[in-house]
Amino acid sequence: MLPAQTILAKLIPDKPCAWEKNTPPCNCCAVKLQRISLDHIAKLAGVHKATVSRALRNHPTIPKSTRDRIQEIARQEGYRPNPLVAMYQAQARASRPTSMQAAMGWLNDYPHVASWHEFPWLRGYLAGARQRCADMGYRLEEISLSTANSSFEDEVSRVSKFLKVQGIYGIILPLMLNHQYLLAEWEHCVVSLIGSGHLRQPTGLNGLHAQFYPQRFPIADRDLFFNMRLAYQNLLQLGYRRIGLVYSRYIDAEANGQAQGAYLSEQAALPEDQRIPILFLERFKEGRPQAFDTWLEQEKPEAILCINPVIREWVEQLGLSVPKDIGLANLNLVADVSEWSGINEKHDEIGASAVDHLIGALSRNELGLPRQPRKILIPGEWVSGSTLRAIGDGPDMSELGRR
Repeated sequence: MLPAQTILAKLIPDKPCAWEKNTPPCNCCAVKLQRISLDHIAKLAGVHKATVSRALRNHPTIPKSTRDRIQEIARQEGYRPNPLVAMYQAQARASRPTSMQAAMGWLNDYPHVASWHEFPWLRGYLAGARQRCADMGYRLEEISLSTANSSFEDEVSRVSKFLKVQGIYGIILPLMLNHQYLLAEWEHCVVSLIGSGHLRQPTGLNGLHAQFYPQRFPIADRDLFFNMRLAYQNLLQLGYRRIGLVYSRYIDAEANGQAQGAYLSEQAALPEDQRIPILFLERFKEGRPQAFDTWLEQEKPEAILCINPVIREWVEQLGLSVPKDIGLANLNLVADVSEWSGINEKHDEIGASAVDHLIGALSRNELGLPRQPRKILIPGEWVSGSTLRAIGDGPDMSELGRR
């Protein structure tokens, strides 16, 4: 049996009948111009309107054979969802009180659950995700993973069953210690990652070699390249010219060299006598290394970009005053360096972005591996603090936003 639209196409002329302005069209043109509705598709498919709505959104409660049949009818009928209606429904849902019934999962594979919360930037990710979930009517449930008494496969199976029983279809993997969790299928879930460390696992202490992992799920992360350039340009504006970077090769390898690349890009624009090589260190907690003293003496930086607040202790141990003798800027401002100048990486916004992806994908019922995983980079913002001072006239920064 031919679909109704096919039959009408054979009966109605290709060109609609002409009608006078401000007068209704004739009957045949009215049929042509009528928007195909869910009710229309439901009648053709012999199902309820709600079934059509779920089938068009790939809802897992509708059998695949039924979904395919309804979607084919909709395609033949030329059905297109009305974006204005969808926008209105989203606004209506956001404006009414939420019941907090649905849940999303936050997976934690650290040996001790509490140890994860010792890192302030990770707490920021969690706080942002939790707040966005609450705003959108979800609760965020933290779920512990452990392979201490089971294999990786058994643990994934256990958690998958738990998620399904609890009706949790959206999960966030925030900087997992065990990269094998990234290789799991998570078939009945929408997955969102936080942090680029998922894609590259450095091997060896110096991080010179690294194992790459393909990006299988969407990622929300810091825009480290932009953040480094933003910090560097602000130091230039304050008058600093000899700007050094003390960084971790391990961390840089995890982020695919974004910080190093941005720093070298800025250095390349300077005269050679103002360029300073990067000092890569790893054991920041084991006392001031001789390599730092040598680098400081040889390169004589006017300001240092860094990620570890211990750098301030080291320069003060050498008799230097901050910011009188040397300036410091932290590329990852958190609670313990809140008085510093540097970059606010907006960890809460990164966590919220991970939730936004889950909500969007769930609304489309895009469960399992996406065809094309995306990466959302959140740019940080510059914060002026007490560790830098103006030492001269900087360059014109009016073009920075367009560079």
